[in-house]
Amino acid sequence: MKPARAVALALPGATAVALWGGYRHAVREFQADRPPPPRLPGHVHTVVTPWGRLCYRSVEGSGTETPLLLIHGWGRSADAAWWPLLDHSRRTIVAIDLPGHGRSILDGQFSFDLAVEAVMTVMDHAGLRRPIVVGHSMGGPISLLALRREPSAFAGLVAAATSAYWVTPHLQVVVAAAPYLFAPRSPIVTAAMRQEARRSPEARAAVTRSYGLRPTRRVLGEAGLELRGFDARVWEPLQLPPVMWLVTENDGVIPPADQTASALHMGARVVTVPADHSVILTHAGAMSDLIDSFAASLGDLTRGRSVMHSAAPRSVRVARD
Repeated sequence: MKPARAVALALPGATAVALWGGYRHAVREFQADRPPPPRLPGHVHTVVTPWGRLCYRSVEGSGTETPLLLIHGWGRSADAAWWPLLDHSRRTIVAIDLPGHGRSILDGQFSFDLAVEAVMTVMDHAGLRRPIVVGHSMGGPISLLALRREPSAFAGLVAAATSAYWVTPHLQVVVAAAPYLFAPRSPIVTAAMRQEARRSPEARAAVTRSYGLRPTRRVLGEAGLELRGFDARVWEPLQLPPVMWLVTENDGVIPPADQTASALHMGARVVTVPADHSVILTHAGAMSDLIDSFAASLGDLTRGRSVMHSAAPRSVRVARD
């Protein structure tokens, strides 16, 4: 065999071995690192339900500001998705672990209907009255479904890095592959965990623990099936509270064009953020400021309440950090 051909045949194998070695090193690094439990603000509460244990974190605010209800994305948890935001806001915050995610235990099948039921249960248990709901990624569709069921229960919606429809070919491929690519201890998840911990060394304990609370591959698959059929564009027009849509212009998961089209369809105020899909982790301060600005404008926006299929909203762009 010629040397050049031998090198060409050996190179893919050597690359695979190197990648596998890097992955195993990252896994051993986090297995050897046993940081103490992270000290996040607030308290974790548990609600016993017919389908299992429902958990959420609450952080007491000043009491005079509109509270926030935070709904995380696919494969995440309350602590994993929102920990950078918890210290930035002076508002009362309730962050839910969706069924089968984080500390919440699911005895049965995951569905969006069940997720909305969980959201309403947490609101009742926490005594939340007309919060601003903030939905990131998969949390966007769940937030829209909650608003569709009971729009008067919410003061407004902030949709971040999400879409009102998940039926495009790009998202269908992402959703189909994600249960395997983003399952606990997968190479992609391990690499992301390592990168996040290096970016925020002071929060390493929180990062390590939050990635350890990822849902099972089964729950990821069931959530994926729900996402693949989600399309709010086919809904009948409905009355919505004020909506602000944060479009992440560097998003490699949900195309920014789909995010913008979703915002226009929902009659939302569009804010463009120079961030990728992890906008909550990388732009927590800007997110908190945007939410405060949105909350301050709720009185004016409510007088001209959003209706699906309304005229194009005003667009705002956030400056780069």
